[in-house]
Amino acid sequence: MRDAAEPVGHLDLGIDLGLKSQIACSDDIIYSRENLTRTHATALAMAQRAHKKRRVKALQATMANIRKDWTHKATTAITRRGKLRVIGNVSSATLVKTPFATSTYDAAWGIVRRQLPYKARRLAGVCVDGNERCSSVTCSACGARSGPRGLSALGVRTWGGPCCGVMHERDVNAARNILAFRSGRATPSKGIPVLEGGEDVKRTSYALHHLPVAFYP
Repeated sequence: MRDAAEPVGHLDLGIDLGLKSQIACSDDIIYSRENLTRTHATALAMAQRAHKKRRVKALQATMANIRKDWTHKATTAITRRGKLRVIGNVSSATLVKTPFATSTYDAAWGIVRRQLPYKARRLAGVCVDGNERCSSVTCSACGARSGPRGLSALGVRTWGGPCCGVMHERDVNAARNILAFRSGRATPSKGIPVLEGGEDVKRTSYALHHLPVAFYP
């Protein structure tokens, strides 16, 4: 496949990497899959207790292949939509020291970070890191820092801005802020102004993409 001379996509996309939904984009599209570690935990534990090394290796390979296959499909879809992709600089090194360590490993953010840049280059696009500080607690419509805070509030998936009344899906809101911080329309310290250029900040329906994955026996 030859590299594209012009960008295939036309959108500027903010990308928030998460645990419940692995990838959320600022254009309301969310990519989510099952937690493979939890799905195969019982079978893996039984194989380990029985000292069935070949079975253990087979299960681990299955999880790795499904994870890689799903991520390839998700990152390809994102790359084809966007000309600029701004990925939040979430720290997996910090989260693996918390009770969310298993989910963090399963989310495989490192694979996403490796795939998006090289796919963007192939399609004449740009992929850069973005500052996600305060992105989850800041309202992307009015800039108020009124969202759920801390690890204990990670289960809160939707919330509304008390000043503007706009309802947000947590990860999509963060993705919008990540894009706004990078584009210069706002900074983490100054808050997020109302989006301009005809962008609809009051959309509350989100496309949840459960991408098909190949089966590996």
